[in-house]
This record gives sequence, C-alpha cells and structure tokens, in this order.
Amino acid sequence: MKKSRNIILPALTSLILLSCAIFVLCVYNHSNNAKALTETEISDENSGNTENSSEITEPSSDNITEPDSTEYNNDDSKQQVLSNTSEELRGVWISFLDYNSKGYTRASFTSHVKNMFAQCKEDNFNTVFVHVRMFSDAMYNSKYFPWSQYASGKIGKSPGFDPLSIMVSEAHNFGLKIHAWINPYRITKETTSNSALAKSSYAYKWRNSKSPSLRRNVLNYGGQLYFNPSKSTVQNLIINGVKEIVNNYDVDGIHFDDYFYPYLGTDYKKNFDAQEYNSYVKKCKNNGDDAMSIVAWRRNNVSTLIKKVYSTVKKANENCIFGISPAGNIDNLYLKNNYYCDVKKWMRNTGYIDYICPQIYWSFKHPSCPFKKALNKWTDIDRDNSVKLYTGLAAYRAGISSKEARLIGDKSWSTSNTILKREIIYARDTEEVDGFIFFDYADLERNSARKEINNAVKLFE
Repeated sequence: MKKSRNIILPALTSLILLSCAIFVLCVYNHSNNAKALTETEISDENSGNTENSSEITEPSSDNITEPDSTEYNNDDSKQQVLSNTSEELRGVWISFLDYNSKGYTRASFTSHVKNMFAQCKEDNFNTVFVHVRMFSDAMYNSKYFPWSQYASGKIGKSPGFDPLSIMVSEAHNFGLKIHAWINPYRITKETTSNSALAKSSYAYKWRNSKSPSLRRNVLNYGGQLYFNPSKSTVQNLIINGVKEIVNNYDVDGIHFDDYFYPYLGTDYKKNFDAQEYNSYVKKCKNNGDDAMSIVAWRRNNVSTLIKKVYSTVKKANENCIFGISPAGNIDNLYLKNNYYCDVKKWMRNTGYIDYICPQIYWSFKHPSCPFKKALNKWTDIDRDNSVKLYTGLAAYRAGISSKEARLIGDKSWSTSNTILKREIIYARDTEEVDGFIFFDYADLERNSARKEINNAVKLFE
C-alpha cells in the first residue's frame, strides 16, 4: 500500500501542475488577444477621427474646393472639449459702422441694441466690444469728449439719453460681458475740417488755440486729424476719458484697437511729431543724457500711455480688464515708420495689458501672411502668465465674391465656407489661444456670410 501511494502521489502532482500550466497559457493568450483587439479598435477610432476631420474641413457647397495640404486639418475631439470651457472668450466687435449716423431716440437705440445682443447670444458669443469713442467723441455722457454723431445725429449734440448705459444694462441682461472700445488718437477720418469737430471739444479748442504748444496737440496728417501721441496733455485727456468710463459704467473691460501712429512713409524722421522729438533730443543733449532714436522714442510714447491706462483701469476697478487689438502681421508692427506699438514688451511684462488680440484676417492660403504662419509668430512670443492671447477673425470676409477675394489677394474666402471654423480649431490646438473676436457684428446678419458663420459658431456650443 505504501508503494502504491508513492506512485500515485507524484502522478497526481504532475497532473495538477500540467493543468495549472495550461490554465496560465490560456489566460496569457486571451490577454494578448484582448490587447491586440483593443489596439485595433483604437487604431480604427483614430482613423475614423481623421476621416471626420476631413469632413469637418471640407466645404459643403458644390462649387467650393477642398482645402489643400497647406491648410490645417485635424480631428476636433479635443477642440470640442476645449470649447465647453467657461474661460474661452468668444467676442464680437460692434463698430460705429453698426450704428446709424443719423442718431437715435432712446426707444430706437434700445431696440437696436437688444436685436444685436440677441443675435450675439444666439450665436453663442459671450462678450461684446462696443465702440464708444471712435473719433474723439463719445457714446456716453462725458466731461472730456463731445457727444458722437452716432448717438444724436450731430457731433456735440446730446441724444437725450445715455447709449453706453443702455448697452451695459442690456448686455448684462443677456448674460454678455461688455468692453468699451476706444480709438485713442484718431480725431477725424478723411477730413481736416473744423466743421467735423464740436466747438466744445478739446480737439477744436487746441487746434484753434493761440498757443503754438497747444496747437501741436492736434496734428494734421494724410488728410486726417490725430492727437499728438508725444504730448503729456494728450495722454492725460485719454487717461481721464478711460477713468470716467470705468468709474461711471459697469463695463467689464476697456479695449483699444490698432489705431496708433499712422503710416509715416519714407519721411518718418521729419513728419508728424518729429518737432517734439527734436526738442527731446535737444533737452537730452543739454542734460548730458543719451537720446533714444526716433523709432524707440515713438514706441516709448505709446507704451507710456498704455501703462498709465492699465494703472488707471485697475485703480478704478481691479476686476475690469484692459486689452489691445493690434494689426495681425507682427512684422509690420516693428517697422520704422508705422504703428510704433511694442507688443512684445506689453506681452512679456506685467502692468501693460491683460490680453492681446491680433487681427489675423487672412486665410490659410494667403500668399504672404497665411493664418497659421501669422498666428505662430504670436504664440512664439514669450508671454507673462497674466497676459492672455485672443485672435481676431475676419467675419467680414466670409462669403465674399470671387471678385472681392481677388481684390484683397486672398481667393480662399470665395472658395470655402469653413475658414473661420478651421482657424478656431487650429488656434485651439496650439493651446496658447484663450479666445476669439469676430469683426464685426454686421456680418452676423449678412446672408452671404451665414454659412461660414454657422460652421464656425457650432464650435461655441
């Protein structure tokens, strides 16, 4: 009996071990098969997203060509997640062109504003940038600037109500944030006539002053009038105008656009505020100081104003933000004879701006400044953590004719209706862009633009 038990026991043990080995082998094979199946499913899913991406970027009209390899195509799964964040700004510029130059009654203006804001809300925008100072005038009751023609129908005449007050109230009723949009230096457009100025305005008084120094506060250049950026009295006027807006109205922000120094041509060292620069150089020489070049001096004039405006806004209301929308081609901003706005300085340092919004108004196929290339130059700039980057997009080019597209040298706008959509997707994919602003409101109502607009604003849902 003992011998038999000794034979059976090893055999039984061997059988158990063999069974265990078979079990383990089966589990291992099942695991590998499952892994292979999962990888196949993931690969198919990614392939499917790529196909969806192709469908996303493919224009829907029969006469519209597909984007080529130079344009941006990517799956939008991540973009849909990002689009749901409450942090993304989705804005619309409402310019003076969206007002009636003949003016309004309280009722007609309120109705107009409600209609505009309702459309913005319907298209899932969350912020409006309303023009309140276009030509050194005011769409609000100001101590420093005369009533706008676009409020009452005549420069300097009160409309009998406060347009900005209505816009702030209605914007917040619609759940929209509102920024007061200002052109700091521009006084007139395509005229230098005194009749374009209200006699009560600083522009009129300075221009017609007996004091040569005060007359230099207003410059006549290129058939238009500008405030002199180098004059401290001018800077104080602009700053006081900003201060009264933030103090008197519940605005969410103050906004400057790209109207800084005008294009000064080849004689940039001799024209515009060159007289003030020469006085500055003479003063430096008398004091034994080194003088800046005229280019650096002009940039410093603008940066000084920007820094003071930022400080003024924050002192009046620390929750109110201040930002600027410069021209989109950053190379042009650093020409020796134009703009003189040192955006890199403002972006890299605190105390100048809360956001920058370059107006990148080109398609992916623009011959000299395609969207992707232009935006990448902005995202490559070192930026302080406090400064957000938005992108201005050209809603006004949506759905234009082939003739119009040829005239602007950007034919894609007449051969695609998904440019804005693909620009939003590409910008989001950089993970550097915090929002978008469309120029401008009128194009939300333009029938020829709606297909392009609809494709874009679906990303805001």
